[in-house]
Amino acid sequence: MQAQWLDLDSRSDASFFTSWAWIGVWLDTLPPDVQPRLLQARQGEQTVGLALVVDGPPRQRFGLRFCATAHLHATGRPDCDILTVEHNDFLLDRTQADAVRAAMLGHWLAALRGVTEVSLPGLAGAGWPVGVELSGRRKVTREDWVRHSYAVDLQAVRDAGGDFLKCISANTRSQIRRSMKEYGQLGAITLEAASTVAQGLDWLDRLAALHQAHWVAQGQPGAFSNAFFTRFHRTLVERHLLDGGVQLLRVAVGEHDLAFLYGFVRGGRVYFYQSGLEYGLIEKHARPGLVAHVLAAQYNASQGHQVYDFMAGESRYKVNLATLEEQMTWTTLRTPAWRFDLEAALRRRRQRQIAAAAAATAQAPVTPSPPAAD
Repeated sequence: MQAQWLDLDSRSDASFFTSWAWIGVWLDTLPPDVQPRLLQARQGEQTVGLALVVDGPPRQRFGLRFCATAHLHATGRPDCDILTVEHNDFLLDRTQADAVRAAMLGHWLAALRGVTEVSLPGLAGAGWPVGVELSGRRKVTREDWVRHSYAVDLQAVRDAGGDFLKCISANTRSQIRRSMKEYGQLGAITLEAASTVAQGLDWLDRLAALHQAHWVAQGQPGAFSNAFFTRFHRTLVERHLLDGGVQLLRVAVGEHDLAFLYGFVRGGRVYFYQSGLEYGLIEKHARPGLVAHVLAAQYNASQGHQVYDFMAGESRYKVNLATLEEQMTWTTLRTPAWRFDLEAALRRRRQRQIAAAAAATAQAPVTPSPPAAD
């Protein structure tokens, strides 16, 4: 499959998440009981579309089996889908992508048996074209969940003479400069990219330690508590650090670790994926993430890349640093069934109740408290 995927990859506009770098490691590290199936489109002797689809565990409602599930480049299992695929799609020949996508989806849907929910996670932009789900013989309904996605235009950073701070708001710029000044009292602030696999694995371990310390202190397990997540990313670093597909950056203050940033590079786009941040070096104005991302954006601009992608999510640092606002779409397709209709009706009813309760709270008169006794 590798040769076939790589050949089509060279004729596609694939993201890192649909490249063999990601897909190959995913296949090799999945648990043995997860068995993806290959979906393939051919035109004559040439492959024009590929994808891996998984029949996931049935979805439960009230402890009972509710429907079957199927997933594109995901499993339906939280312990495996912690990877969070984004910029997802079928792998498609760029010269006929829309037509091949529609044909592949129609074939996949036609092969489904019973009541099934199909998950298409992390589709780039507004997702697949409206109506593509109706191109086959199998009727389905469609639900899209669109999330904001944020990025930095690295050409704008180059146009600003390599100074990313000139591209963002005055308030955010002031916070970062104040933080840099405080850190500068401890030593020079530097950024370095991992250049060997051994160094990359060491930095990934140090990133994981900082990441875990922060999230465990917040009462959360942290991503690296998941053995599959850790195994997957160590393998990804081992295989693709040296070919440039993986990027690991260390930001230091003197001899102290300030931040580690881990991401991927493909086609001029740098996908920021995970970080480990040291919050304890200074008492006030600690902004390790903001400082690290400013330096990382400037570094990647100097490398000639086009976009520094924070990907989906509403985290404040993404909003504050972004110069581009994009979208990511999670799409669910459902075969016709009364149970889905009932579930949707109940969900709409619940949403109306929540909205009504919120409106009632907002309109309720404020009763002043009685004066305190002397």
